Amino acid sequence: MSVELVIFDMDGVVIDSEKVYFEANRLAAEELGIDGFTMDYYRQFVGAGTENMINKMTEDYGDRMLIEKFIKLSMDKIYPVVEAGKLALRPGFTELSAYLQEKGIPFTLASSNYKKDILYYLDKVGVKDDFKHIISADDVKKAKPAPDIFNAAWKISGSPEKEETLIIEDSHNGILAANNAGIPVIMVPDIIPAGSFERENTVAVLDDLVCVKNYIEMANK
Repeated sequence: MSVELVIFDMDGVVIDSEKVYFEANRLAAEELGIDGFTMDYYRQFVGAGTENMINKMTEDYGDRMLIEKFIKLSMDKIYPVVEAGKLALRPGFTELSAYLQEKGIPFTLASSNYKKDILYYLDKVGVKDDFKHIISADDVKKAKPAPDIFNAAWKISGSPEKEETLIIEDSHNGILAANNAGIPVIMVPDIIPAGSFERENTVAVLDDLVCVKNYIEMANK
């Protein structure tokens, strides 16, 4: 398969954000007396979007107002961390994006975050202008694992053959969304290791984005 379009997830793929998000969530949970907010609990929300997180935590804790307050407090705690320069690009993004630009392969961002937050994070790590197209939670009705975000990203990017499109993901929910969209996906694990589902439902599980660059080079020979 040749690769004519690359669609990036953001969190855990382009930026090393999941650990920052978890720490902000943990501090907010502690301040509000929300018990049981561990990394194991947090993992289910990776790639799923804020609304899904609110709904599931409301179901688990029984108080939507509390959970909405938790989300707002979490965001308040993220900004000082980001402003302190602790948000970084994931290894290999610079090399991969430079290669794609050199070869004229378009690449688009598709994230379950809201657009204003996406632009803020990308600006802080200096790659906001790298992406011609950005699809966010504001642009679709359903977040991952629904296929809406990836289908919208594929469409806005010119609708090449889906088998010639490649999604890069780090999460179970993202891989489900890619499969639901019928688009090949590579997993580059972040805080969630690849399990049997991820290995069986991706075209590859690779260590970092430099490995993805090498994969695309081989595919396009």
